[in-house]
Amino acid sequence: MRPEYLAICFILSISPISEVRGAIPYVLLTFSDGYSRVVGLVVSIIGNLIIPLIAYPLLDLLNYIIQSRHTPRVVKHFYNWIISLGRRKSLSLRRGSYIALALFVGVPLPMTGAWTGTLVAYILGLEREKSIMAIEAGVLIASIIVLVAAYTGIELLMRLFLA
Repeated sequence: MRPEYLAICFILSISPISEVRGAIPYVLLTFSDGYSRVVGLVVSIIGNLIIPLIAYPLLDLLNYIIQSRHTPRVVKHFYNWIISLGRRKSLSLRRGSYIALALFVGVPLPMTGAWTGTLVAYILGLEREKSIMAIEAGVLIASIIVLVAAYTGIELLMRLFLA
C-alpha cells in the first residue's frame, strides 16, 4: 500500500466532480489485497464525509465577501435574490427536507454529492447540524451503492475478458 495512492484516494473523495463516485472505483482498481482496499475505502469515505465541514465555512466566507461594501451592487443583489428565493421555497419543504437531502446526496449521479448537498442546504437555510448529519448519511448510502456497483462491474468485466 503506497501512501501516494491513498493521497489520490483522498483527493478524489474531496473533489467536487468525483467524490466517492471516483474514489471507490479507483481503490478497487488500484489496490489488490484486502487490507489495502479496506484502508483505501475508509480513506475515501472519510474524505467525502468531511466535505460539509469544509464547504460550510467556505460558503460563510463567500457570504461575508459578497455582503462586504466592496462587492458590486448587482452581484450582491443577485446573491441575495438567490438566497431569499431558496429560503422562501424551503418553507414548504421543511417537513421531509433532511430525508430528501440524504437521498439527494445518496444517489450517486453527477451533481448530487456532498458538495451540492451542502450548497442546497445552505441556500435553503436548513439547520447546519441536521444538514451535516443528512449529508453524511447520504455519503454512506452513496458509498455502499458505488461499492456494490463498481465491485460487481469490475468482477463481471474481469470474468468476461480475463477468463
